[in-house]
Amino acid sequence: MRRPTGVRCEGVRYDTVVALMRRPARTRTLLGWIAVAFVGVWIVGTVALIAAAGERGADDPAALHDRAGAALRSPDGGARLHELLLDAPDRGFADDYVERLQAAGSPVVLPTGADRVEIRSGPVLVTLSVTEEAGRWYLSLLPPGGQEPG
Repeated sequence: MRRPTGVRCEGVRYDTVVALMRRPARTRTLLGWIAVAFVGVWIVGTVALIAAAGERGADDPAALHDRAGAALRSPDGGARLHELLLDAPDRGFADDYVERLQAAGSPVVLPTGADRVEIRSGPVLVTLSVTEEAGRWYLSLLPPGGQEPG
């Protein structure tokens, strides 16, 4: 092999320099495949997480009451309650809400009307609205409209 002009190989064999110059092409190919694999795993993981989360809200008010009661009694209640709240700012809020209700006692969800539920936990009593939006039922932090039952 003839040395190309402009390449200085002082103290290093020419074959070593050529081998080092060829290596980045394989490295680029390997990095490309790693990037493609990463993107593929990310897409599959995102789709799996969305599918596992299910729909927010409940199919009907009775299912909403049942799911809310179960969420308030479970150790991961904040995540489960967040799926049922229409206007909760973030999951941290739902976590704190459930933690405080559980600290006060044993939370129980009681329907008190067509558009409201009461959550009783020891001395704490919270009234939430039951709201339908886009065919799904949610608990709303806004107070129920109309008169309190008497």
